[in-house]
Amino acid sequence: MTDFVSFEKIGFQQWDEFCLKSDGAWFRHSSPCLQFCLRLNHLNKNLSFGIVDGGALLLVVPLIQQPIVEKRDLFEFAMGGDPTPYPAIKNDLPDSISTRLINSVFEKINELAKNNSVVYSRFFIDPLSKIFVCGAHRDNPLLKLGYNNISLTANIVDLSIPETELFHNIRDGYRYDIKKISQSNFVIDFFDKTSIGDEIFKIYKDIYFSSAGKEVGTKERWDATYELIKQGNAILALEKNEEGAYISGVICFIYKNKAYYAFGATASDFKKMNGIGQLLQWEIIKYLKAHNFEHYGLGWNYYPMISDDVYSPKELNISFFKSGFGGIIHPLIRGEKFYDADYLKKRKNNLAEKFIEYYMRT
Repeated sequence: MTDFVSFEKIGFQQWDEFCLKSDGAWFRHSSPCLQFCLRLNHLNKNLSFGIVDGGALLLVVPLIQQPIVEKRDLFEFAMGGDPTPYPAIKNDLPDSISTRLINSVFEKINELAKNNSVVYSRFFIDPLSKIFVCGAHRDNPLLKLGYNNISLTANIVDLSIPETELFHNIRDGYRYDIKKISQSNFVIDFFDKTSIGDEIFKIYKDIYFSSAGKEVGTKERWDATYELIKQGNAILALEKNEEGAYISGVICFIYKNKAYYAFGATASDFKKMNGIGQLLQWEIIKYLKAHNFEHYGLGWNYYPMISDDVYSPKELNISFFKSGFGGIIHPLIRGEKFYDADYLKKRKNNLAEKFIEYYMRT
């Protein structure tokens, strides 16, 4: 007999052991990512659960309830600014059993939404999960579960190909910028759980604040980010100019020999210098390949459209930058569901106004 069991009763160890074995799980399913997301807002609540049969985990469901920014008394299922990853299932379960379990899971999610003032939910299938990379989930299973299609695409670099080919696949102008700035003796240093320290992490924070023009993020959020590196779930790449000053940095999540570009920033005085970001990304690709990583997720491709959000011209420019490093374009399967008609109307109206402001007003 199968039972729904909360994350708290399953426990960190059993949850993470399951995620490591499941081909459907990647970093966002793991307890370190859940703990990171919980620390982004003190109102966030962990409603994650699994399905257990005779003491054996069959499936895990990461699920964070977080307040909707513009409606503090209403909540959504999401993880920070991203959708929730699709449930991870035990390998080799028959399709009939997997389908039955997934259907029961989303019925449970609907029940939790009703009981916790959740008016909006987003899910996605992580393209860095092994089951996706191997070719499964090319359609959108969320559509049969009452979700609207908000799919995008994602850029993923296959690190198994030769380094010369990896460089050739980079956008022409970027290759030129990399070659040119390499002549100026810029250096990229990498920091992992064995080498990160308070002083180094503060350097990255200062770069981030310089880029934003002010201090951003709570102390809790920065502490949680630092913990990810110290736990071995992320690495930090810092770029040093010819004068020996760190001027740019990127944090990548790492899990199961795959990496994802999570956060990046360049100090304000150097933003207009060609090649800084390009060289940093190229050196990250080389580092990951040298350390036997299989894939590098550079980010999601945004378009001028009304989806779960309306992405700004600045976000589109960042998306275009990330797409220039030779990644293969994969489908990013996503879905959204509304549990409240009034919130649906207000959100869609706000998105329409946002789209008009960004792309229709002259």
